[in-house]
Amino acid sequence: MGRGEKWPDWRRDVFGDPYLVWHDGPDFTRLLTVARDEPDVVARMLDAGMAARDSLAAESIAALAGDGLAPPGAEALLRAALPAASGTFLVRVAQALRVLTGDESWAEPVASVLAEGAHWGDRIDAAIALAGFAPTPRLVDALALAVRERHYLVRYHAANTLLRYAGRRPEVSTHPALFALIRSGDDDTEPDTEVTAQRAEAARRLHTAATLSRKSVDLGDS
Repeated sequence: MGRGEKWPDWRRDVFGDPYLVWHDGPDFTRLLTVARDEPDVVARMLDAGMAARDSLAAESIAALAGDGLAPPGAEALLRAALPAASGTFLVRVAQALRVLTGDESWAEPVASVLAEGAHWGDRIDAAIALAGFAPTPRLVDALALAVRERHYLVRYHAANTLLRYAGRRPEVSTHPALFALIRSGDDDTEPDTEVTAQRAEAARRLHTAATLSRKSVDLGDS
């Protein structure tokens, strides 16, 4: 068989039903066990998964690296995928490279997906992933801009990451006044002037809080 032909079967065996992996998130417990018992098989299969541009392969490399079990050549494999990577696959590759290298500048490809991802699902994944990176002015700006975008779940998760940067409860629904601004409007219609202003105000408050995280910043909940 060719390099990529066995990956789907091995993926299902290790992680389970693909829909449940997508819906619930991957469980890496079995992967870690297999990596200790059959490291060569894991390396070969993850190589095939990366060739298939499967985000789970990149996530698996990150999970293995976190336990000191990254396959030999994992960094080179991830770097080789970068030129053709986009969307959530690019997000996962960048996350894995950060785990392997400790270099926070791998946030930049993630921020590019947040700003330019072709699908809102990719932008959600980018907004969530940025919570794992050290905050910088560039990331705070990018997330605040995402708080103003059309799709509610992108706004929601961008707001959550900014709250985490600010050292606040990282769940915007627990900040009632802010949450009211975030959920204004809907995904299917162009926002009117009032809705645009509400989203802009949410972005302003969150940007300020994340920028001045060591100071008391009023989010409007009191």
